[in-house]
Amino acid sequence: MKKIQIKTTAVAPPGLYSHALKVGNLLFLAGQVGQDAEGNLVGEGDMAAQTRQALKNITALLEAAGATWDNVVKLNNFVTDMSQLSAVTRVRKEFIKEPYPVSTIVEVKSLARPEFLVEIEAIAAL
Repeated sequence: MKKIQIKTTAVAPPGLYSHALKVGNLLFLAGQVGQDAEGNLVGEGDMAAQTRQALKNITALLEAAGATWDNVVKLNNFVTDMSQLSAVTRVRKEFIKEPYPVSTIVEVKSLARPEFLVEIEAIAAL
């Protein structure tokens, strides 16, 4: 099984992981948070702003792989406060359209940094 790492300078450099790996006709995207390309937090305390930045990061990774949101088949969403789910849903509508990808949304106690409110990962079929 050949794995091809997808790289872009449009998202903050990853740690000991890949932001995106292409395996066969599938593209796996690591969870994206509300950080810009320089690693700065976008939207401190603002679930909608962090969701928008995470989805912009996913867009950049999709484009780097030659894909679009039309290729996305699965989204996993991790939020720290389910009462703010409407903010996440409202922003997602800016990026995805019908037929919507399969999606899971889970409330978690915390993410990698305490200021992160949402993390979104994706799988795309190329």
